[in-house]
Amino acid sequence: MPEPTTSRGRDSKSRIVAAAAGLMYERGIRAASVDDIVEASGTGKSQFYHYFPDKSALVAEVLAHQLDQILDEQKGYPLDSFSGIATWFRALVERHETRWGLHGCPLGSIAGEAADHGESLRVTAADVFTRWESSLATALEAMRHRGELTDTADAQITAEAVIAIIQGGYLLSSIKRDVRPMRGALQAAILYLESYSPTRGPHVRRGTESNTLWT
Repeated sequence: MPEPTTSRGRDSKSRIVAAAAGLMYERGIRAASVDDIVEASGTGKSQFYHYFPDKSALVAEVLAHQLDQILDEQKGYPLDSFSGIATWFRALVERHETRWGLHGCPLGSIAGEAADHGESLRVTAADVFTRWESSLATALEAMRHRGELTDTADAQITAEAVIAIIQGGYLLSSIKRDVRPMRGALQAAILYLESYSPTRGPHVRRGTESNTLWT
């Protein structure tokens, strides 16, 4: 699959991927036709097939695009602190409820369907989640080195568990069209992380005011 060599070409490819990401998130991979993607991106079919030999190649690019969007947003939060993680969790819920209309995770909803489109896309979907988990694990490892998490906290496993909790919250909120499962899942995630803290865990917090993300 050739990469664009001109700024115009890079812009065309970027618009195709962004348009496809939006349509696949709203409608699903199967329902987002090439014709719809071309129309939404303001490009032509010749451009589409120049950069993407088939739809699977496009889906792989969309998964990477969605992850990049998530990681870019995460940069606005200091995820190597409990307060930063809590702020990030609140932002996830707010965007889920308002901007995305409870349609599910912008990455997970596409990745889940992509995993059923052949082994190659399943591996790609798994890889993007591994990258997401690793970005959080790096932050958690920094907290562990500072003594804010105990040595029993395996950063990679803990990050994987937190992302799994987030995905479950997205899924239940999407199915129920209710933000409460997402809020509850993220509240459980912050309490799970605090269970590894020598100063914030339940053994310390007992008898004091509980740390809640929402009142």
